[in-house]
Amino acid sequence: MSEVLLRYSCEFCAAYRLARPDWSEARNREVYGVCASPHGHGHNYQLEVHVAGKVDGETGMVMDYMALEALVQKHIVAEVDHLHLNLDVPWLQGMVPTSENLLLAFWPRLQAALPDGVRLHCLSLQESRNHTALYYGPNHD
Repeated sequence: MSEVLLRYSCEFCAAYRLARPDWSEARNREVYGVCASPHGHGHNYQLEVHVAGKVDGETGMVMDYMALEALVQKHIVAEVDHLHLNLDVPWLQGMVPTSENLLLAFWPRLQAALPDGVRLHCLSLQESRNHTALYYGPNHD
């Protein structure tokens, strides 16, 4: 039986600051621009989660859409929505919360929560109308 992709899309709002503590303020501003503002700023992020799997012959589904939504809400959105990513999210501590790093952090949390036979195919994080990061996982060539 063929593999099918499912996509779930959601939004969360979060504040953050892009800065490395081992760099000077001048260096952080040079590399991260306005995103290095000492008090941070925020985005309304659009997260897309693409999962893949075989269609179950009995149910006709790769997985239930509502189950996919529930696990994304539980393992990502509820953990980051309306919070300051640098200060309020323990599993993001010590990381510069770029979109790229957020996807790297989201991946194992989601992959571990998926049912047997379903795998993450791609995560997409849009932080503004013009800027989106895509991640196809640690084993993607």
